[in-house]
Parts: sequence; C-alpha cells; structure tokens
Amino acid sequence: MQKSWKRTLQLTAVATSLILLGNAQASSADQWEKLKTDTRAACLSESGFKQAKVLEGPIIFSNRVLYRIGGIWPQKHMKGKSGKVYCLHPYPDGKAEIVE
Repeated sequence: MQKSWKRTLQLTAVATSLILLGNAQASSADQWEKLKTDTRAACLSESGFKQAKVLEGPIIFSNRVLYRIGGIWPQKHMKGKSGKVYCLHPYPDGKAEIVE
C-alpha cells in the first residue's frame, strides 16, 4: 500500500509540474509577442514617416529591441523621398529612440 501511495504522489507531482510548465511557456510566449507588438508600434509611430513599415527586426537584446524602419519623409522639402532609420526601444519601460 505504501508503494502505491508514493507512486500516486509522484504522478501527481509530475502532472502538476507539467501543467505549471505549460502555463509558464504560454504566458512567456504571450509576453514576447506583446513586447514585439508594443515596441513595433512605438517605433513606427516615433519614426514620423508616412507609410512607415518595418524593414528589419525585431532584434531583441537583453533590455532593448532594434528595428529598421522605412517610409516616406513627411517634410515638404524632402519631396516625398523614401528614408530609412533605426529605432532602438528600451524595455520594459522607455521611449523609442530614432537614429538616421
């Protein structure tokens, strides 16, 4: 009887671990997707381009995300020329930085 009890306890522990591990992975994937979505939107907005789009990225560092953004320069003197910039976004908090 004691072996049966130990076996049941072991199986319960394994099942609980698998359930928790599955939830952690799903949550983690959701968090990565949210990070990509949020930083992408911030970089597209901060670029100031008309018809802004991501050309490269995301490249995820330990505490920053890098994108290459392209679009149409909004300034009149640029006469509708296209341009490219880099956007570096610190996370979890921070403001996107644009570098030409």
